[in-house]
Amino acid sequence: MSLRKFMHKRNKYREEPNFKQLAIIDPDFRKIAITDLSGRVRINFKDQESLRILTKTLLKHDFNLQVDIPSNNLVPALPLRLNYILWVEDLLKHCNINDLSSVTGIDIGTGAVCIYPLLFSKINKSKMIGTDIDPESIKSAEENVQRNVLQDLIKVILVERDSILEKAFEEQGEFTFVMCNPPFFKTDQGLGKKLKQEPPRNASTGNEGELEVKGGEREFIICLIDESLKYQERVKIYTTMFGQKSTLAFLRAELAKRDILNTTWTEFCQGYTKRWGIAWTFIPKDAVDLSTAPVMRTRAEMQKMKKDRSMEIVFPVREGLKTLDELSTALKKWISELQIQMKEIEFDDDDQACWAAQLIGHKDTWSHSRRKRRQAIRAEAIKKQKLENSESHDEIETLTADPEPLEKTSTPIQNSDPLLVCTLIAGEKNDNDDRDESGTSSDEESNEEKMLGICLLFESGHGGKLSLETLRQYLVNKLDIREFFHKQRASKPNRKKRKRGKKNS
Repeated sequence: MSLRKFMHKRNKYREEPNFKQLAIIDPDFRKIAITDLSGRVRINFKDQESLRILTKTLLKHDFNLQVDIPSNNLVPALPLRLNYILWVEDLLKHCNINDLSSVTGIDIGTGAVCIYPLLFSKINKSKMIGTDIDPESIKSAEENVQRNVLQDLIKVILVERDSILEKAFEEQGEFTFVMCNPPFFKTDQGLGKKLKQEPPRNASTGNEGELEVKGGEREFIICLIDESLKYQERVKIYTTMFGQKSTLAFLRAELAKRDILNTTWTEFCQGYTKRWGIAWTFIPKDAVDLSTAPVMRTRAEMQKMKKDRSMEIVFPVREGLKTLDELSTALKKWISELQIQMKEIEFDDDDQACWAAQLIGHKDTWSHSRRKRRQAIRAEAIKKQKLENSESHDEIETLTADPEPLEKTSTPIQNSDPLLVCTLIAGEKNDNDDRDESGTSSDEESNEEKMLGICLLFESGHGGKLSLETLRQYLVNKLDIREFFHKQRASKPNRKKRKRGKKNS
């Protein structure tokens, strides 16, 4: 399935380039253009030279950039590069840096084309330093910078293999951001070891130095994280891209081990390819909270997350909660009452009804809410009874004065690490979603015309999953579905007893 619709909203390649128009206006592109029997103009994506000319043509006509791409070097895919740049722009604006011409960034492993500095400087007039370990790539990158008269904004420097950031800091003391697109593969693994069910759609480009690194992307990014500990706030935001989904959980765990908790991550979707990005900062969360920064995440990712039923609430529709709109409105109201920070997650895909939000709670406002409510009601009833029985004016004045709070609590100092960060997903449930492992559904479930569901997914927080469980219980109470749950449990057979009966027989 094409992921084009999940590209960044400002990515101009969400709409496929008009190859017919490019063939008319560009002689070089015209040479590689193919017209099929239906009259549609296309190119051979399995041909390296066609990919090289396509990239050069798009850079020329869409960004007024003239580049040379050596035949033995990687041909940069522009939709992916733009996705990354636009995400970095979003992160900077999230940090209240709106004048991007005032920023200076580092591009680690800039390559022969110097693609990220060229695009970033051309679009935003930003200053960039590109680093690389390959002298030939440095030479080609410098020529591309000079070809576009961007020497005042871009500097390319040769660095040592065992140091990622040191040389850049010799040029300047502070930077606004770091971006990095490391080699994905291990040098001892090779490029062809991983077999796929389907052949790649595009021709493979790039040399071993651009595609392989000792230890693979994980080890390279760990080195970057460890170096960031040395420079800390001398860079406002550190970012990197990576190509394997399993690396995401690994990096988040490694950041947490180093007590780097102000982080976020995103997906880069383009064509039939998906990549991931992660960002972190040493700026205190009360100044910049990256967990609330804009991200790109696909509905498919959310649908996979919904399969984790450990924190799921499924219930039949009722008066006032018949539609997803009514449910999301109620959830927003309750979340606001709990003083939980909420950031809605937008989806471009409207195939299925779904509402999602990231929730960030700095203190537990939801535990024992029923008990607190009962205490308040009981206190009010006692106060009313005393008023009715009181006779003196002074006694009435004392009773009608503002009462002391039931639980005296000082204003908490917000921990830089929130108590709970989670994702809440609400949607309509299909009959198949509620089937048990045997493939059947209970009578109670099958009789219901429509079900709604809420799924809570733990992300982080010093309160752990226990804080998520208590939030789930709060929602169960607010939805008033405890009785439904009891009936549901009673209608399901005890599988343990059934298994024992089979063994005895």
